[in-house]
Amino acid sequence: MEIESGYQILVVEDNPGDFFLVEELIIERINAPVIIQAKTFMEAEAQLMDPTQSYKVVLLDLSLPDNSGERLIKEMVKLCGDVPVIVLTGHLDFYFGVKSLSMGVSDYLLKDGLTSHSLYKSIIYSTERRKFIAALEASERRVRGFAGRLNKAIEDERARIAREIHDEFGQQLTGLKMSLSALKRNEKIDDELRGSIDLMISEVNGSIDSVRQIANELRPVLIDKLGLFVAIDWLVAEFGKKTGILSQLNIEVSQPKIDKETEINIFRICQEALTNIAKHAMASVVDVWIGEQEGQLLIRIVDNGKGIMETFLQNPLSMGLNNMKERASLIGGVLKITSIAMEGTTIELTLK
Repeated sequence: MEIESGYQILVVEDNPGDFFLVEELIIERINAPVIIQAKTFMEAEAQLMDPTQSYKVVLLDLSLPDNSGERLIKEMVKLCGDVPVIVLTGHLDFYFGVKSLSMGVSDYLLKDGLTSHSLYKSIIYSTERRKFIAALEASERRVRGFAGRLNKAIEDERARIAREIHDEFGQQLTGLKMSLSALKRNEKIDDELRGSIDLMISEVNGSIDSVRQIANELRPVLIDKLGLFVAIDWLVAEFGKKTGILSQLNIEVSQPKIDKETEINIFRICQEALTNIAKHAMASVVDVWIGEQEGQLLIRIVDNGKGIMETFLQNPLSMGLNNMKERASLIGGVLKITSIAMEGTTIELTLK
């Protein structure tokens, strides 16, 4: 791959001899590059913040007069954003080199033995890798955007179906109950028929409760009317009734002001977590805690069941867990799942 002329490179190096060497190596392989030297971190910061400059790569020495080592790397990587940073150092330290790469550095080269070929190769690799990462991140953003729109469409459809079930079937059953009650009051019917009517009224009441339950599971009306925490309270209570598992909810924070879509996603994550516990955990106790940690909303769901195998946690085909993680990502949250065999599982949702 050939680099076009005018390629801008920022060399952050205070040693004149080392800068001259690097400059010569660059010129040897790149046609008419634009090479700017920064002798301190402050000078580098000024160059990178200058909107008239468009650097393609930064070559960084780790010992500057005003900054050095890990601190320098952290601040430079943050400052550079999408611009790749290549470290040039005179000291061989394998472990620090690996750590530098984990901190966001694109490459780690020794000045001793540095050649025009190795430097050119590193620049090409770093810039192309950065382009690939940027394209991948853009693709992931598009996928998340599509997933968000899809989830919203599903929730809107759930809400529509829930309203229709509640309004149509609910009203029909209520009308039937009223008709049966009126028939029961008719003086012409005997006690045996009146008893049969009572039985039918009881069955209609059960059907009305079932319709309400189905509508609530499709779209909890409590979220729209009373908010997230009331809906979670209802969810935990219903879970305990249905499963017989001792279920407790502790809320130690006031309800935050968040949009309805975020509330729905949080509710669905909690719903999925409890569903998984009921299906797989063999738990006898579930604790749900809602509070605040370092200024962030934290929801913690803990059970005392058999735990989740690590292979299952990492399995991309684990639809329930992956759906929870995806919903958390859509609302800017982080989902953390930890599990100990035969002791239980902890699910933590942190909302930034």
